[in-house]
Formats: sequence, C-alpha cells, structure tokens
Amino acid sequence: MAKTILELPHEVLHSIFTHVAPTDLTSLRCCHALDNYIKHDGLLFKEIYASHFVSSLLLGGLMQDDEPSKDAIANNADVDWKAELRDLVRFQKMLSSSSYELKLQDLILITDRVQRLLKTASVDGCSLNIAFLHRLIRTQNNIGILCNSSLFEWATDITLTSSESHSQYDSYLDQSVDDASSTQDSTPGDGFSRIFASGESIRKSKDPERGGGAVRKAIHVPHPTRLQDQIRRLSARLHCLYGVPIQRLRIPGSNSSLHQRRPCSDINIDLHPFARSKVYDLRQHSEGTLWGPFVEDGSQKVDWEKTEAIMMILDYNIRVFTNKYVTHGSDLIPPWDRPFVGVTPYSLNLMPSEAVTERPPRLPIDLQDPYGVSGTWMRVVCFLDYRELFTFNFSEGQPEPGQLRPPIDTEEAIRFIIVKLQVTEIEKAGEKDGQALPVVHFKGSSYPALPPMDVNATSKIRGTVRLTPGGEVRWTTFSVFHGEEKWRSESIQLGGVQASRGVLGYWFDKDFDEYGPAGPTAFWKITNDPDHGVTGDL
Repeated sequence: MAKTILELPHEVLHSIFTHVAPTDLTSLRCCHALDNYIKHDGLLFKEIYASHFVSSLLLGGLMQDDEPSKDAIANNADVDWKAELRDLVRFQKMLSSSSYELKLQDLILITDRVQRLLKTASVDGCSLNIAFLHRLIRTQNNIGILCNSSLFEWATDITLTSSESHSQYDSYLDQSVDDASSTQDSTPGDGFSRIFASGESIRKSKDPERGGGAVRKAIHVPHPTRLQDQIRRLSARLHCLYGVPIQRLRIPGSNSSLHQRRPCSDINIDLHPFARSKVYDLRQHSEGTLWGPFVEDGSQKVDWEKTEAIMMILDYNIRVFTNKYVTHGSDLIPPWDRPFVGVTPYSLNLMPSEAVTERPPRLPIDLQDPYGVSGTWMRVVCFLDYRELFTFNFSEGQPEPGQLRPPIDTEEAIRFIIVKLQVTEIEKAGEKDGQALPVVHFKGSSYPALPPMDVNATSKIRGTVRLTPGGEVRWTTFSVFHGEEKWRSESIQLGGVQASRGVLGYWFDKDFDEYGPAGPTAFWKITNDPDHGVTGDL
C-alpha cells in the first residue's frame, strides 16, 4: 500500500487531480516529481477544463443540438488544453483583482477571453462557460468595467458639473474599488432583471414612469485618468455582450465611507436621457456609417458605443411599456433578461417547422441558409415625434461639430411588429463582404402586434443578411408600401450567426434623408414556424 501520494499509480493520481480547481493546479506542483508528472499529463488539463467548462472546443469545434456530456469529450488535437486552462486562470485572477486600474489596463485581454468563452459555450441552455462569466461579474464587483464607455463618462461629468465643482470631483478620482466594495449591498433583484452592480444590486423601482419595473444600477467607480478611446469601446462591447443594460448609475455621497471630499448626498443618474440623445443625434448618420451602427470610415466595423446606446434606450422603452401592459413570458419581451445568454453563435435552438422536419429529396433553400432567416420574428421600433426630432437636431443654438447634444427626457413612441420572413435566394459573397458565408436574400410581410391598429406597421419586407469583412452579421431590411420602398434599416446580430439575443440597429428613410426621420430598432426570432401565433396582445 502506498505510504505517500508519490507512490500512487499514475492512473490514481490522474483521477484525483481531475477534481482539482484550475486555480489550485499550480499549488500541486510543489516538488519535482509532481511538477514533472503534471507537466507531461496532457489529458489532465483537458479533463479539468471539461469539468468546469462544456464548450464547442470539447465537441471537436462543432455546435451540437443535443446536451453535451462532460464525459463524452471528442478528440481535438488542435487545442492546447494547457494553454487554454492557463489563460482562463489568468483571466479569473484578473477579474478577482482588487485593482480597478489593473482591470482597465487588461481590458483587451479580458474582452478577448469573454468573447472566446461565449463563442465556444454550449448552447443547451445551461452553459458552464456563461455561468462562470456571470459568477465572476457578480461576485467580484466587476460591473464597473461595463460602465466605462463615453456615455457613462458623459453622464457622470455633466451631472457632477451641475451639482458639484470640478475640484470636489477631482478630489475623489483616486478612490479605489476596495473602498467602493465596502458599501456592498447584496439584496438580490427579481428574476427578470437580476444583475449585480459594483456595490449595489437591483431593486424594484417605485417610479411610476417605469411601471414598477426593475431599474439596473451600478456604483460609479472613479478613475484617475481620462479613459482612452479603446477602453471606452471595449467597455461598451462588454456591456452589449453582458446584455442586461445598466440603466442607473449611483455616485456615493457623504453618508458612505468612500472619502471625506465628495458630494454631500448620493447622486443617482438615470442614463436613458443620455442614451436617447446619442441615438437621435442625426449627425452620426452618414455614408461612411451606412446609417447603421458602424464607425465612420466605411469599413463596416461595429461602433460599440453607438450599439450600446441603442440597446439601452430600446431596453428602457420596452420595459416602460411592457411593465404597464404586458405579462411576463410574452413574445413582446426580448431575450435580454439573463447576463451573457444568447450571444453564442447558433444559440437560436428553435424547433424546426413541420414543413422542414421531413426533408424532401432535394434540400430546400431554407436549410441551405446559414443565418436561420425563415420564420417568425418580433420587431420593435422606437421614434421621436418628428417635431421633437427636428428641434433637437436643427433648432438654434446647436453644438459645434464634435460637441455632444444635451440629454433629453422626451417621451418616445414604440411599436411592436410581427415579421414573417422567407429565404428567396442565396448568392456568393461580394468583394466588400466577409467571405466565410454567402449573402442570403429574403422577403416577407409585417403587421402590427401592439398597438394593434397601426397601419404603418403593415407592409411587405425584403432584405439581405451577410457578413461584414470583420465577421459580424449585418442585416439590411426594406419596408415596402404599395410596391414602393419607404423605410430601410441597418443592423448587426449580437453574438454572431444564429445568436438568439437578436439584431440591433437603426431604421431610417430609404433615401438617406439628412433631416430624418430615424430611430432605433431591434428584432429577435420567436420560432422557425412562419404561422406561429404571437402572445402578449392587449
């Protein structure tokens, strides 16, 4: 019988070590013998990975509809499991750090690892990758890294400027996240909007404007220097991937334990006026941006700060409306209620319609479509009254180029539209498209869901789906009335091909009228069945 662990057979050692947490594996390499054994046991790293993460990497790089088993691990010689595990441990330690500045400095690596975990997550509805990400964000006070886009910085600056002098603001810029975390309140939010902010969790709002819905909050964690543009963009991208928009920011006052020089009382900043201002600023629509959520240079790269603002204002408007009129579980409520869920490619696990369950001898065009276009979609469109939009953009006293317009509290209109789509043609990608997938053409029809009598929601639909050169999924749609195109939209699909989170972008006049109208839009797939009945009517 073995007297020490070193005398155990390697098979037994291997079995024991597979139960070790990834972060503890280094501690086992405490002597030459164990270090040498662990270093050369390549299968050990793979099985430890498998015990904590079920992903497409473990399935030979292929997404599968059936629930994957941790024991059924396919061989994949292309994956360096030791490196994968090492990178995940480093990522976990980054997010466990008490240094907020260190996290910002490593935001490129954090974003890259978040995207990799999401792209390789299992799509069975109980992904260990997504649970791991949510746990890190929730328990390590990391919501702050999602709140560093220019929108959050702008909201903080303009609020503090109006309530406190710059000297008071500057005096607490060096506060650490350790101080902020000392004020943590662990009261959980409801199941519909449970996110955990840095120092404050979600509470039910009694504000009638929100219809009693949950308001997302995050504590403002100051930073000693102005954020670089890259950090702003990465933070906005992480916020979009997180997917449960943060709608309120709290700056702790003198009744907290942060610092002696600070505002006398807590300042709560509602962020939707700032998101609304950014979304309805018509100066950002140009030939270079394609009038969509893209950067100005014509490259079709996604402008994540613009996309973040679209997500936030749509989420706010949808919740104001649905909290008043719609029951939970309605098709009108978008799949934006769980952090990091729905931004994995092919997470749109919908049952196929009966029309394609039994495949005919020749493969139908729907099954050749890599984007999963055909079926029933729910679309939401928001817009300002045109007089308000025109006044906001073209009245006297407009800001200079490069300056921001003021935040606005103007109430928007909202329309829910049912869209039935069918693939009509598939063609080879063009020179300006991403080459990995073809261009898919579709057509269909739309009709109003809420309000039910909106004649402007009844139209024919046509459009295309394609990849951008950077690999994002770009949707272009046209609304056709009496044979004439009237409205156009440009959008991107969060999470990639067949991701269930849905599509975000702008709608606008098909002739690109610089005077508008234009506004935010989103749509998400309900089912592959084009005859599906929609729930949630008034």
